[in-house]
Amino acid sequence: MQKHHIKIWFPLIVFASLLVAFSCYKKDVPVGSEIDTTGTTWSQTFGGSNFDRGLSVAPTSDGGYIITGSTKSFGAGNMDVYMIKTDASGNETWSRTFGGSGYDYSNSVAPVSDGGYIITGQTESFGAGSNDVYLIKTDVSGNETWSNTFGGTDWDNGFSVAPTSDSGYIITGITRSFGAGDWDVYLIKTDASGNETWSKTFGGSGWDWGWSVAPTSDGGYIITGETYSLGAGSADVYLIKTDASGNETWSRTFGGSNFDTGNSVAPTNEGGYIITGMTKSFGAGDYDVYLIKTDALGNETWSKTFGGSDSDYGYSVAPTSDGGYIITGTTESYGAGSYDVYLIKTDASGNETWSKTFGGSLLDFGSSVAPTSDGGYIITGFKISFSAGSGDVYLIKTDASGNVNE
Repeated sequence: MQKHHIKIWFPLIVFASLLVAFSCYKKDVPVGSEIDTTGTTWSQTFGGSNFDRGLSVAPTSDGGYIITGSTKSFGAGNMDVYMIKTDASGNETWSRTFGGSGYDYSNSVAPVSDGGYIITGQTESFGAGSNDVYLIKTDVSGNETWSNTFGGTDWDNGFSVAPTSDSGYIITGITRSFGAGDWDVYLIKTDASGNETWSKTFGGSGWDWGWSVAPTSDGGYIITGETYSLGAGSADVYLIKTDASGNETWSRTFGGSNFDTGNSVAPTNEGGYIITGMTKSFGAGDYDVYLIKTDALGNETWSKTFGGSDSDYGYSVAPTSDGGYIITGTTESYGAGSYDVYLIKTDASGNETWSKTFGGSLLDFGSSVAPTSDGGYIITGFKISFSAGSGDVYLIKTDASGNVNE
């Protein structure tokens, strides 16, 4: 596998081949023409003359936002972890890079109780193998407190991290160094200093990947991803529930005879789980956004698809205060460009309340979404349209109806 970020691997394989072709065209697009920070909604871009992307965003206790992703414009190596702190209007407060001379990426960030931040991703610069899981703890100003790597002699990657109730951290990702198959779901629990407490692998003889993890109310963990080893199709959505020690309590697969994947999972208020991803088995188009609601035992309560006649992907989902759900991803079916940021709001039963698109005439992605304290939503991703380089970090703040003053 090529040494590039694979959290949003499927569409990026297609897009990578288009970046060079689009790089000349995009220079004729006015930079910054979408930025408006005069109200409670706005959009901002961050980056330099090369390729930069945002993959994870979270609100911070001071009313601002923390973003992580990767940068080829700044830092020490071929690609570095990129971390940006903004104020409530999306203006950059500070930014940091982490990594060495190789390729280093960040896939997930979360605020922690001491005011700092925890980041996971992958590193080629450090560790035991060709790529290792990379875990970085910073203080409130983004200065590195410590970092650790996990993995063996082959390829290992961390895609999602969350703080745990004992002040440690839980990470999921993929491993080719350990486990039963070619690739296995990788689950790592650390203490407060980032030292490994235990690790587990899940999967069969094929490819099995963990994209998202969250702590559960019983002290265990919920993971979603995709499996080629189990299920009904070429790839199925994979949902795994573990106890507090990482032992599997149950697992479920969802999907049809074609390609289906789960990219994001969150516990719901009634004790079940909500998953988003993409499906080629169901829906209206080539790929559709896939939304699955389960009960506490992982049994499907309902599922929905969203999208049009082309390819549409769901990358991040979160419950909303009205009992519904907010999803972000990317759409080829709707919007102004070849791909646009896609934002979908549903009710408690998964029925679409509204949807919005953001972007310009080129390639624009939504990677992560979270509700904000004023009832709106914060989205990060990356955009080729209106960018300063061959791609910029994209940050969008909407109101409760998904509107942005642009």
